[in-house]
Amino acid sequence: MKILLFHPWLKSKGGAERVVYEYYKRSKNKIKILTWNYIKEKTYDFKEKDIINLYDKKYERIFRGYLIRGGFSLLNLLIKYDIDNFDLLLISTGGIAELILFNQDFDIPKVTYTHTVLRAAYKYDIYWNIKYRFKKYYFLPYKVALNVYNYLERKAWKKIDFAIFNSELSRKRALDKNLIDKEKTDVIYPGADLLNFYNDNPEDYFLYVARIGLSKRQDMLIKAFAKFIKKYSEYKLYLVGNVENKKYYLEILKLIKQYNLQNNVKLYSNLSDEKLRELYAKSLACIYIPYMEDFGIVPLESLAAGKYLINVYPSGNYELLKNAPGVYWIKEKFYEEHMINEIYNSLEYFVKNKDKLIEKGKENKNYIKGIDISWGSFAKKLDNKLENALDSYK
Repeated sequence: MKILLFHPWLKSKGGAERVVYEYYKRSKNKIKILTWNYIKEKTYDFKEKDIINLYDKKYERIFRGYLIRGGFSLLNLLIKYDIDNFDLLLISTGGIAELILFNQDFDIPKVTYTHTVLRAAYKYDIYWNIKYRFKKYYFLPYKVALNVYNYLERKAWKKIDFAIFNSELSRKRALDKNLIDKEKTDVIYPGADLLNFYNDNPEDYFLYVARIGLSKRQDMLIKAFAKFIKKYSEYKLYLVGNVENKKYYLEILKLIKQYNLQNNVKLYSNLSDEKLRELYAKSLACIYIPYMEDFGIVPLESLAAGKYLINVYPSGNYELLKNAPGVYWIKEKFYEEHMINEIYNSLEYFVKNKDKLIEKGKENKNYIKGIDISWGSFAKKLDNKLENALDSYK
């Protein structure tokens, strides 16, 4: 089968790009990747002959602005030009890419691998954004943008023949919005490379691995940790992640200084895989507290390292890990002060039961080995599902 795989931009080593790369590398199908922006030195090792790069990186800022004003129409025309050369269009989307289907009429199956529907346009995230992300004077523009986007989203999803989601949680968001009938959907969890993680003697730090961004809630963790070390001053917190939002990163630095945590909180970015695995191995326990994460690879890595994990549900990874022996589950709390208290309680619970919970964490290694979460399995499942979609379309 000849597949045209569209992913909006390949210019980092994020989770969605990793899914695209692993499928491209392992699929038995012939794949060409169409993208608005490909920056070779910043992303994974794609073969350039298989990349259709529509825009040079020097135009990235201009083009992304144009996209907001309707640039998807231009890409729609470009896709039509060569579409007959392919058997199937696979759209890798986090809530933008499917808009290329707006007003299209080409006659091959259109399938999405949906990392998420656009979170900013989903009901619970709208409430959360209004409360925590946007200032009051942004409310009206946000509401106008939502109405425009929701119209385009509904029109685009009517063109989708089959949708594959990375978790039941992300599928639920699409079903809640009535974007597609459930019988036209399935869930295939992403893969993970877990073989090289190991367990070492724990040191005195908790580890949180996530991009530095508002939805990852490093600010809440720091506030909880500031309260925690008043009572348990010997512990440290390591925050590992690349900066997603520079303004938020500066707020994190300000909080660390405000609570006098310079000796207790360390930030790391751009780590090698070897160094990251070492930090996992020597951590006391791991923490993962983003807001309603669609999936999340980090919890799987924490378990593979044999570490006790403080985690939040609902989340996509909860579907796989809810029965793991060494996980403290925090039920999502909408209000910041409640969430901070829950995080504090989880930290205190751990140190009060430290020896027992460290051993429980070691049991996580066997638990995660029992879950079929390899990239090879992911690619095989996706190949099979796309073949079914093609057969159903004929």
